[in-house]
Amino acid sequence: MKLSYHLLMFIAVLFFLTACKRENYAVYNKGNTPLVISASKNSFVLKEKEGLSDAVIYNWTSGSNQGTNAAILYTLQLAKQGTNFANPITEIIGKAIYTRKFSVQELNDSLLNHFNALPGQVFTLEARIIATTQDNGVASETSSAITISVTPYKPVSATLYLLGDVAPDGWDNTKAIPLTAVPNSPGAFKWTGKLNAGNFKFITTLGQWLPSYNKGSDNSTMVLRTDAGQPDNQWQIATAGIYIVEVDIINLTISVLQSSAPPYSRLWIVGSATPNGWNISSPNEMLVDSSNLFVFNYNEVLTAGEFKFPTATGNWSTDYYMPLVNYQALSSTDVQLVTGGSVDYKWQITDAGAYKIKLDLLNMKVYIKPFTPYTKLWMVGDATPVGWNIDNPAEMTVNPSDPYEFTWTGPLTAGEFKIPTAKGNWGCDYFMPLIDQQGINSHLAKFVTSGSPDHKWRITVAGNYSIIFNQLKETIDIIKL
Repeated sequence: MKLSYHLLMFIAVLFFLTACKRENYAVYNKGNTPLVISASKNSFVLKEKEGLSDAVIYNWTSGSNQGTNAAILYTLQLAKQGTNFANPITEIIGKAIYTRKFSVQELNDSLLNHFNALPGQVFTLEARIIATTQDNGVASETSSAITISVTPYKPVSATLYLLGDVAPDGWDNTKAIPLTAVPNSPGAFKWTGKLNAGNFKFITTLGQWLPSYNKGSDNSTMVLRTDAGQPDNQWQIATAGIYIVEVDIINLTISVLQSSAPPYSRLWIVGSATPNGWNISSPNEMLVDSSNLFVFNYNEVLTAGEFKFPTATGNWSTDYYMPLVNYQALSSTDVQLVTGGSVDYKWQITDAGAYKIKLDLLNMKVYIKPFTPYTKLWMVGDATPVGWNIDNPAEMTVNPSDPYEFTWTGPLTAGEFKIPTAKGNWGCDYFMPLIDQQGINSHLAKFVTSGSPDHKWRITVAGNYSIIFNQLKETIDIIKL
């Protein structure tokens, strides 16, 4: 009797679980719903300045699984009108998803690169949805196609360089100054630094004189020059100094404002949290950012303790950069210059560990952030054995006794490389050189979010190399064996 009781209880529980499972599947029973796709717009012109906004939104109904209670997998196809969906873009959307948004930039890239659409000309795009019921007894269903008329644009350059008498390397178009692309603002670039007196213009590609951006009708406008026969008008800097250059190559505008030189060319960090402690005669020196002379960086393992930034060594009565209040929160970016150390405010480290500190004298901001080392780093580029394969880049080897140091040894060909922090995603964060195309004598690296600007190290002579990279100190040694 006892065995029969337990058997009956087991059957009852099994029946209950099965019933619940069947009840949950009922959500997939779509009845006889027709499969229909629609678009949020029928005709429109893409504008590059709106690159991150939605260009078009496709929506579709569920379709039917013929009462099988099986899930439905949706596949979206886009094709040129009149091709009967030959050479389509095919994207598996997934289950229980009934919409797909295309940004302006994404749709424009697809039109130009996949369909060879011509910028400025109307292109008619067909779309359809395919519903595949996850039951072998039900045939897949395809919606009727709908069309939209789209006019794509020709993207402006993603890179811009300044050259001329004003630049350190003059008119050498292989060593022009790279401007930094402004995030989430297509066509916008910015650069701050020292310029000499003289003329300048912009090029889009190192080593190539055309296309270039030249002075327009006044100092605030610019024109795109694509032919050597066009006027080669240039801007002029009258007095050497620190300048802030802002350019918009979509709206063809430029702003060049002189800024006073950074108040200090060298800065230090002193305090019990730092390796050299309170030694004002020999504090640890910060590193000036060569791409922005107003920015100073210090990356180090700090102990629990205090610190501040002196502007000179050997004298406690010097000027200091300090927080606004003593032991100000590390998350605050506020900073002040205190003459003669008349007050003695300091930042406090309570959690010992690796930190990256950036002091911006131009904007009077400080950024103090703990640093967690990446456990894996890679190399990607045509100089490496794997080429530009972001899905399988060349993995570096972490130093077992130092989590911040990675090494790589092997053959490199003439070409470029950079160091991604992830695989399979070109939009990940990277370690890159300070200036694009730096060679093996460069010793400094820079952490770049989302891969912009896109700087690479340049290998000019093929051979076997040993690379030692420190992700905390942001240093690199490229040694030809």
